[in-house]
Amino acid sequence: MPRACVPLLLLLLLLLSACAAPPRDQVVLLAVTEPGGQLTVQTPVARLTLDAAYQTAEARPGGRLDAGITTAEIVQARYGAVLAVVPPPGRLFTLHFLAGATTLTPASQAEVPALLAEVERRGVCELELTGHTDQTGTDAANDALSLARAAAVRTLLTAQGLRATFVRVTGRGSRAPLVDAPGQDNAANRRVEVLIR
Repeated sequence: MPRACVPLLLLLLLLLSACAAPPRDQVVLLAVTEPGGQLTVQTPVARLTLDAAYQTAEARPGGRLDAGITTAEIVQARYGAVLAVVPPPGRLFTLHFLAGATTLTPASQAEVPALLAEVERRGVCELELTGHTDQTGTDAANDALSLARAAAVRTLLTAQGLRATFVRVTGRGSRAPLVDAPGQDNAANRRVEVLIR
């Protein structure tokens, strides 16, 4: 099923059963979170693309797919109990650093309270802190700096009252730049991405 794992969409796959009819599968696309986002539903004999909120694809005997549409009210009435236990989608914060350092920029320091508020709002959650560098220096130095940046963010958040169930710290060095600028000191690449889920 192409793009089913892409976090562009919030998808709910629900099994329905009717008293007199055999069970059938229905896919309801709850939201499209990025422009051009879509989901393709496929069986051995049919393929259907959903690209708008509340579109449905219902599997019929023999693998046929029927397109349909539903409403937020119907989804809530039918699946409210399921939706009530679905965790909220992850939220990404990006914190930037001064060149060659583990010191946050003033703008990123100002973002820390919002990040902590999001953790508090969620209650039980996990954080993934991934450090990055620009594309200057050696791979070994960038790997160490990126890991040190992620660890510095963990220390800062903990000192300010972070209460997370699980915190993972990793460093990617210069291998995943936001702006491909080999050999250049690029501020956008000097960052720690904090994924809260």
